[in-house]
Amino acid sequence: MFGTVEGVSIGQIFKSRKALAEAGVHTPLQAGISGAAEGAYSIVLSGGYEDDVDDLDYIIYTGQGGRDLATGHQVSDQEFIRGNKGLKLSCDYNLLVRVVRGYQIECGPESGYRYDGLYHVKKYERVRGASGFVICRFHLESNQNRKYIEKKLEGSFKPAFQPTARQMSLVSRLKRDVKLSEKLKTMYDHTCQVCGIKLNSAFGPIAIGAHIKALGHPHNGPDIIQNMLCLCPNHHEQFDAFAYYIDPKKLLVRNLNDLDGQRIKVHENHKISTDFLYYHYQQYEKAN
Repeated sequence: MFGTVEGVSIGQIFKSRKALAEAGVHTPLQAGISGAAEGAYSIVLSGGYEDDVDDLDYIIYTGQGGRDLATGHQVSDQEFIRGNKGLKLSCDYNLLVRVVRGYQIECGPESGYRYDGLYHVKKYERVRGASGFVICRFHLESNQNRKYIEKKLEGSFKPAFQPTARQMSLVSRLKRDVKLSEKLKTMYDHTCQVCGIKLNSAFGPIAIGAHIKALGHPHNGPDIIQNMLCLCPNHHEQFDAFAYYIDPKKLLVRNLNDLDGQRIKVHENHKISTDFLYYHYQQYEKAN
């Protein structure tokens, strides 16, 4: 059920959802996500959600649920259940997901549904969408480079389709300066700025040089030390998941269990930008 389907190639177009199901590419006739209990097998992009972003090799995909069937408008919050749980598990266990684009969207074919290959679910989050309700959002990246995808799909796009202009600098969203992270961790002796705990192991201390405003889509934060914190793995995961925030003015931990109201530790040579902390706080507000 996971991965490629025998006899189906990238760029292949199917006349209908029924044809997709019969081929084993995407079996539900209506749902946009196939799979839940052990991971998602496939998704269909058909233009149903206002918060979706489709850049061909990179997708920000809104999960299922909370829509009024008559109007298509979001009317309630989404949860990590059913297909949303499946995509979450695909991220957690690094399971590849088949992606299908429908004729309804800009990057889709003129008619029918096109199989566009396998994608990794790189990240998931629960944020407040454009409609004001909380949505489950998933970031997917193709396991092929953009040039390969465009070549394989050549001739299947709508006449008005224009590929997104790219600059070489875009690859920097995944490029991290290892020296910066190591400098920060050394500055704090690998001790978490939030909880003050230093974790040791047989292979050395464990700490993470975490970015306050995340790198890459959709945040595009800079890889500079003013945009970084030295955190333990637990508080790094919680920070990225917007489980808590740090007050930009007073540098106090907020809404983190027994650490609420405690000031983070700041080395005299570490100049943290309040702009990035405020950005993270805004994302926290949207997610909660």
